[in-house]
Amino acid sequence: MKMLKRALYVTMVTPLVISAVAFGFLPERIPAHYGFDGLVTRYGSRLEIFIGPLLYIAFGLFMLAMARFAGKQEHAGNHNNERVVLIAGIVILIVFNVLNLSSLYTAYRQVDELYAESDLVRLMLALGGVSLVAIGAVMPKLNRNSLVGLRTKWSLSGDEAWRKSQRFGGICLGITGILLFFLNAFLFSGVFSIVLSVIMITVSILVSVIYTYWVAKD
Repeated sequence: MKMLKRALYVTMVTPLVISAVAFGFLPERIPAHYGFDGLVTRYGSRLEIFIGPLLYIAFGLFMLAMARFAGKQEHAGNHNNERVVLIAGIVILIVFNVLNLSSLYTAYRQVDELYAESDLVRLMLALGGVSLVAIGAVMPKLNRNSLVGLRTKWSLSGDEAWRKSQRFGGICLGITGILLFFLNAFLFSGVFSIVLSVIMITVSILVSVIYTYWVAKD
């Protein structure tokens, strides 16, 4: 457990450290926001590169608090829920680390047309797919709780319904994640990637929720 917490701290702080090192190499004025068409809509100060890393630290602290709370709900000697929350936090923060590096690259290169050189949206969605696969893989290990996992009034109705729901939900997340990765990495881009990804994730969630109802009534 200590190793997981250390890994979370490292992935949480690394973007801030890298941004601090890169700060001196960036121009005073950098692209600060891109529209859906991939074109710059606003320029800002290079100080804005620290906004993301500070938010990532806040997210990491939130996941640590969630893990601690999840651990308190478990029986003595059982740390499955706490471990799953920490792993989920690490996976998501790794995605944030890659996104931060890409943002620094576009700032350094003064990229005016995002899709022409570095499609951050496409990269983020593809990496998001990888994170869904990782989270889906650990979901079946969750014990019944009121904080994390595929929680509906049906999945919480009993231990067997919970176990089957987490297993099915994990499989759905894994399949969705694989599709998100390959479709965004090799086929689609731009606004279409966003729309497609939102639809796929929504369908996955709806199917999983319906399954919890079905398995509870079985």
